[in-house]
Amino acid sequence: MSTGKLLSAGVFTAIAASLCCITPVLALVAGSSSLASSFSWIEPVRPFLIGFTIAILGFAWYQKLKAQQTDDCGCAVDERPVFFQSKTFLLIVTLFAALMIAFPAYAKVFFLKVKEHR
Repeated sequence: MSTGKLLSAGVFTAIAASLCCITPVLALVAGSSSLASSFSWIEPVRPFLIGFTIAILGFAWYQKLKAQQTDDCGCAVDERPVFFQSKTFLLIVTLFAALMIAFPAYAKVFFLKVKEHR
């Protein structure tokens, strides 16, 4: 499997894992409360999606960090990859996935605190 497909799958599963928590914020911004309940079915499978994301990104890092490729004579190929196949892009995708997975931990900053008067 190519690195690009692994990265796409990792980002997709990270976003899917955080949909149950991101949609209330999106509903708040959009002003549509019915949107918040549309992804509530994802909550029970969230741990599996997180595990799948970690496995995909772990495999992508393994593929990227394994021994350098060699040509027919056994010499190391020193070819500069395009940005979308570089370690920098993989790091950006990994950080984005981590932010999406951790969204429930910092989601409270998007909601206003209501003070109760007694």
